[in-house]
Amino acid sequence: MLSKAIFFVTFFIAISCSSIKRDNIEYIIYGVYTGECFEHCATMYKLEKDRLYVDTTDSFFKNDNNVRFSDHVLGDEEFEKALIVKNQLPELLLKSNVEEFGSPDGHDQGGIFIEIKSGATIKRFYIDTVLDRIPKELRGYAKLIMKMRGFTSL
Repeated sequence: MLSKAIFFVTFFIAISCSSIKRDNIEYIIYGVYTGECFEHCATMYKLEKDRLYVDTTDSFFKNDNNVRFSDHVLGDEEFEKALIVKNQLPELLLKSNVEEFGSPDGHDQGGIFIEIKSGATIKRFYIDTVLDRIPKELRGYAKLIMKMRGFTSL
């Protein structure tokens, strides 16, 4: 009986620790990447509370998926678009511990990268661009990111 109680307490602590609340997000990095290309293979955006940055230098690949952003801040129009990406972030990603959905860039179709930071928690997600391979809860969000970035899957 005691072991069941310990299991449930541990389980609920693990879920609550891995879950992120939208209001507590410090930043979100999002973008698309394609591994088999020669230049401009990964365009990533970093949305903070009041700023938006872009990286088009392919630092996603050069720095082991640790994107490097310059100090250049994008304008209000791009910032407003980025807020849509944050506000429509699926609950599945906020709660999930799964990092990969589908087979992102598994056959040169590209992938979507999402990184969310809240406090000491950083979550990274790699999402297939072939929508039939990912959960239904992510399909609209994946379409949003691909459309906003002019990306079409193969």
